[in-house]
Amino acid sequence: MTVAIAAAAQNVYPPRVQVSVTGLTVGDALDVYRSVAGQRTLVRGGHVDELADTAFVIIDAELPFGVDVTYVAVVDGSTEYSTSATSYTLTGGKVALSDAITGQAAEVVILNIGDQTYGRDSARMRVAGRWVVVTGPAGQAEGSYDLYTETTSAHQNLLALLAAATESTVQIRQPGISAVSGEPYDGVDAYLAVDGWTVRRFSQDGSDPRRITTIQYAVTDSWAADLEARGFTYQEMVDAYSGQTYDDLAGDYATYLDLAQADFS
Repeated sequence: MTVAIAAAAQNVYPPRVQVSVTGLTVGDALDVYRSVAGQRTLVRGGHVDELADTAFVIIDAELPFGVDVTYVAVVDGSTEYSTSATSYTLTGGKVALSDAITGQAAEVVILNIGDQTYGRDSARMRVAGRWVVVTGPAGQAEGSYDLYTETTSAHQNLLALLAAATESTVQIRQPGISAVSGEPYDGVDAYLAVDGWTVRRFSQDGSDPRRITTIQYAVTDSWAADLEARGFTYQEMVDAYSGQTYDDLAGDYATYLDLAQADFS
């Protein structure tokens, strides 16, 4: 069999990509990477020491938008297979906050970006009237965002995401290209450990559902490597086949691989 890799965008919010590698040999080692501007990042759950099947399917729910993305499969540490470069669009054109582990997400507008503060690991000691400062490397940034939501449901969805975020961490991603300047955004995409938030009304009109939620965050690394991104659930499959039977499902997807690659959005 010939090894092949394919990437298919799934119609969910925010969009995620299903990467399929077929034609493998049982016992092979496999690594699946996302490559952006020549920099490779291992797709979450994309490392296998010994394959138990000839096909491998993984979800990438952390890709950037508005830039060229290539997926690369490395078999046994040496042989590489790659997809063509594709730019994926963040539907809606706003900003997405998401939790790749649970699949929960919120669509927001950044109303204001507060100052980002950087600091070093350090300690200050006053000795004989003099300051003695012990310093280490500079750390990651911390700061705040004012996030704007227009409807009650959007606001409640944002609060639910913040409250239940895996490891208190969310990923923030923007559309990739400014609708005003046509230039790429800079300094937005990140993983944020959110340790507090405040909510205020956009106006004092009690019938105005608009809210501004200010989150306090520290830039952090992504979720623990042993946590995998969520794909479609059985409930979503059941909803897609409401009123139909397993025979209908089997008629559409002849193999387990076909079923794994299905889009139930």
